[in-house]
Amino acid sequence: MSASNPSVQQFKAFIREHPLLIKEIKQGKVSLQEAYEQYVLLGEDDPSWNKYKPNQEKKDSTDTSTNQLYQKVWKHLEKLDVNQVETHINDLNGAIDNILTLIDQFKHFRNNQTSQSQSDNSFFYKPKD
Repeated sequence: MSASNPSVQQFKAFIREHPLLIKEIKQGKVSLQEAYEQYVLLGEDDPSWNKYKPNQEKKDSTDTSTNQLYQKVWKHLEKLDVNQVETHINDLNGAIDNILTLIDQFKHFRNNQTSQSQSDNSFFYKPKD
């Protein structure tokens, strides 16, 4: 690979546009020679190079995490017993109805207590002479 060769110059320009490829070369995952040979064989328009573009890493990690989330949710939904969920919802509705009834009774009791204490206070009121 001589620096004066036009294909080497094109490869240098190509590799600058694919920083993730540079990262893999530095990490030893791919050798520079292998990357160059693939570049010569495949050309720079091959879709296999897309994974080395700058924004691709973020997109891939987002897509992967989203796919994993969907897989987990789907896995749990497959195990879900619809009849059991319906039973729990009905139980919850019954509990909410009971709580609302208690609140209403408490309000009614409190209103009665307040009106009764006001009427009791009227008997103990003594005007000054």
